[in-house]
Amino acid sequence: MSGGEKLRVVVVGPVPPPIGGVETVTQALLESSAMSGFDVTHCDLTKGRPKQTQGKFDLGNFRWAWIHIKRLKKAVREARPHVVYMPLTATWSGFLRDLALARVAKRGGAKVVAHVHGAWFDQILDRTEYGVRGEVRIVPSTFRREVFERGGEATRHYEGSAKRILFLGQLGKRKGVPELLRALAGVRGDLPEMRAVFVGPGEFEGEWEEMLALRKELGLEEIAEFTGSLQGDDLYAKFRECDLFVLPSHSEGLPVVLFEAGAFGLPVIATPVGAIADLIVHEESGLLVEPGDVDGLAAAIRTAAADAGLRQRLATNLRSAIQPFHPDVVTQSIADAIRETASRG
Repeated sequence: MSGGEKLRVVVVGPVPPPIGGVETVTQALLESSAMSGFDVTHCDLTKGRPKQTQGKFDLGNFRWAWIHIKRLKKAVREARPHVVYMPLTATWSGFLRDLALARVAKRGGAKVVAHVHGAWFDQILDRTEYGVRGEVRIVPSTFRREVFERGGEATRHYEGSAKRILFLGQLGKRKGVPELLRALAGVRGDLPEMRAVFVGPGEFEGEWEEMLALRKELGLEEIAEFTGSLQGDDLYAKFRECDLFVLPSHSEGLPVVLFEAGAFGLPVIATPVGAIADLIVHEESGLLVEPGDVDGLAAAIRTAAADAGLRQRLATNLRSAIQPFHPDVVTQSIADAIRETASRG
């Protein structure tokens, strides 16, 4: 690369909708001033399939893998990148596709920066026999700039008791939705005005129907609303309307929804799984409950609902805690990694 030549980078990844951690980071990179020093080409990995089909070995995913490989071949041929930045997936079908994408990049003469998202770092790093090796650096997740700006515009009042819970994510057992439904049933006697809204699709096939069936079994059809996926103003309205954000997951990395809750001034109840405890400090920037503990979750909901001062303190501290995860900060770290990778012989 000559002295005046820009570093050519192909950014591989999906963009919203739907909105998830990988989509959020890809969009943040494409919008970031940290990438302005590079000649950037985007290779879109967005699929025309629901999230519930991810990770399956089926003809639909095979077809999309082939489409993505062809897209990257075209991008590499036309852009002649020095570096290809791409997500690396833990599911076997996604992992094999990503190996093929990395091979396309290497054959085109590019170096590869692979970004692992989620809670499966150990699984990825164990696959050294497939050529997964190299320097590891930790880069936190981020959130969309639009969310930060819209959250800053929202006015929130913490007086009185909390009456509305928000859950945002893929509905299913991994995210702790059954425990939240059972906890909601448990607090109904103490908090008769409490309602909950569940935003998102089912995570795995059949889980949407399972959660609906459990809601009916617990008699919560009048107080637990299932909206499906929401975007834009419809989603922001739910953030503004609700008083508590609850995410009782069994497995996570560092979920973007916690940043979004912090941006909108919502106090959070979560579980200390993955890297959540790195962001949420118990009784300082949120309340933490062990995964699967329905009674503990119900007790945390009662505590937060009754104490307006606590909710305001938790929300204020969380909004401060998310500042290091602003997209400008995170994308600068990724840009530094790309630049350092390109400089190596």
